[in-house]
Amino acid sequence: MKQTLLMRRRIAIFLLLVTLAYSGLAARLFYLQVLNNARYRSEALAQRLREIEIQPKRGIITDRNGKKLAINVSLDSVVVNPRQISDPEKVARELAAALEMPVDQVLAKVKKNTSFEWVQRKIDPAKAKRVRDLKLDGVYLVEESERFYPNGTLAAHVLGFAGIDNQGLEGLELVYDKELRGTPGRFIGETDAYGREIPGGKKQYVPSKNGDNLVLTLDEVIQHIAERELDRVMQETQAKGATIIVTNPRTGEILALANRPTFNPNKPLAVPEINRRNLAVWYNYEPGSTFKIVTAAAAIEDGVVKESDRFYCRGGLQVADHYIGCVAAHGSQTFAEVVKNSCNVGFMTVGLRMSKERFYHYITAFGFGSVPGSDLPGEAEGILLPLDRVGPVEQANISFGQGIAVTPLQMITMVGAIANHGVLLKPQIVREIRDDSGKVIKSFAPVEVRQVVSPSTADRVTRLLEGVVEEGTGRQAKIPGYRLAGKTGTAQKIVGGHYVSDKHVASFIGFGPVDDPRLAVLVVVDEPKGAYYGGVVAAPVFKRVMEDSLRYLGIPPSVPPEEKKENTEPAVEVPGVVNLPPEAAKKVLEDRGLPYKLEGEGSVIIDQTPPPGTVVAPGTRIILVQGEAKPSPGVVTVPNLRGQTIRQAAQTLAEIGLTLKPVGTGLAVRQDPAPRTRVPAGSLVVVEFQPPTADEQGEGAGPPTTP
Repeated sequence: MKQTLLMRRRIAIFLLLVTLAYSGLAARLFYLQVLNNARYRSEALAQRLREIEIQPKRGIITDRNGKKLAINVSLDSVVVNPRQISDPEKVARELAAALEMPVDQVLAKVKKNTSFEWVQRKIDPAKAKRVRDLKLDGVYLVEESERFYPNGTLAAHVLGFAGIDNQGLEGLELVYDKELRGTPGRFIGETDAYGREIPGGKKQYVPSKNGDNLVLTLDEVIQHIAERELDRVMQETQAKGATIIVTNPRTGEILALANRPTFNPNKPLAVPEINRRNLAVWYNYEPGSTFKIVTAAAAIEDGVVKESDRFYCRGGLQVADHYIGCVAAHGSQTFAEVVKNSCNVGFMTVGLRMSKERFYHYITAFGFGSVPGSDLPGEAEGILLPLDRVGPVEQANISFGQGIAVTPLQMITMVGAIANHGVLLKPQIVREIRDDSGKVIKSFAPVEVRQVVSPSTADRVTRLLEGVVEEGTGRQAKIPGYRLAGKTGTAQKIVGGHYVSDKHVASFIGFGPVDDPRLAVLVVVDEPKGAYYGGVVAAPVFKRVMEDSLRYLGIPPSVPPEEKKENTEPAVEVPGVVNLPPEAAKKVLEDRGLPYKLEGEGSVIIDQTPPPGTVVAPGTRIILVQGEAKPSPGVVTVPNLRGQTIRQAAQTLAEIGLTLKPVGTGLAVRQDPAPRTRVPAGSLVVVEFQPPTADEQGEGAGPPTTP
């Protein structure tokens, strides 16, 4: 009996446990199937759904006339669905051979536990054909869009380039990436456990939105002209680098911007990173004499100089405890002639007439010391000395373009203000943004920054710069029939904190036609080999770019070209007349057919300009400075030897009984004893010579100061 009861109790307990288990299971099923039905249905669906992102087409970039600079091309990419591959080793081996990839890399991809894996993206058509011909299960070709630049290197530093996922990485591609990229779409479809599409399964398609298009201010033809001339000057001068910028000074629009070295945005990583840097916006260089435009405009605006004011250049100027040299002793000249001759002494004198605060006011008003704001990435501010560190010497140096660093974009913006009646405009590179259908979304109008100088001052500076092209250091920029304004520049570079005589930056900047400026052009050549003067290296490049661009734009000449007149009169070498009595000196000059002008009082000639040995045109006036006669026999006055060659200096000194001790080669830049010093006959004169620092037209470019 007890055994029976025990058995029944056990059966009851077992039945109770089974009942509880089934009740728990039923409760769990109720929880899953009823209470959380929506959640698990969603998760189950998600496991069956496969989502494919649909990339939009990147917006195209065109020039101002609709010429395509950046477009899209369709290429195939290889993807695999590992779940559909039954023999991974065989597929990997054949696919690797077709794609020219290592087998182990492909095998690692086809063995992954996924239903979608990239193998190689954006392959060339030949590879795509080989993959297609294999007809491998689980291997697919997917069409993708790739950025393509049909003109290769043209405007590369403006455009930049895009990455493999069509993301902007440099240039305008980076700055306007959000507008150009567009919005991705997607396709969602149900698949089975092997990633195969389920017939009649759920599908959803969300279309992509293509990116907006950029219309630039660039003109493809003018850009081609600029790049052609860059290639030419690089080949001719073997320069380290070069930049050309062309703008419309009335609007601030950049019509061309090119640099060398350059790169092909279709293969951006095939060159060193330095080739991809946009020299036009970040390269800091001392502008040399082209900066004299700022000094002239500031001085005229402040009323400290008139074109008729006269200056006397003896080859240098003592400023505080420094002697700052000019390329030559220009003698007596008006300010208009100072500009034509690019005379450092004249510009230092004018620059020092202003307070440093007023001078800096105009420098910063012209945009130096701040970024121009063109939307091109990497813009630099240039380098300005803090005002509290600017003394007379620094101010004198800056007045002729040394001791300050600028960028090419700042310089073209500055000269554009002179051409635009004194109004500084923000440089503009993007003209419009349009949607995929061509509708204008946003347009960019010229932006006036400030009125820097009055229209009257800008017009007066323009006339001075016109004289530079017509008769001054910029004659090689002259185009028959067109009135152009411009300025040459040659600056020594600083290496290790010191100016060096074998590295220069040659430049020319100008605009025209003068009566209605349509183009402003800047040419900068960094470290040309051989000739390095702005008037020799950069001015001819300016001429060719300006001439071809004017013709392309259909701008006719405004004045009839002058008839070429051959000068049959031979040049004259200036004789040395220092230490001669005035009457004897006059006779020597008259015999050479050279007019003269006497200055000062005294019984002998103690200085002359130009110096002895200078080759001048017939009829050039020689300035003679009179002084006291020799106080005792055997005492002579040391002449000014600056600008003479070693041979000329030796001959000049020998004629008056002095001996030359040369140091270095080139042209005389310093001497001891100083000019006009009275010394015994037979004394030694130590003269330091350096390679020429300016062009043959008289452009200053040497080291700014001499203690």
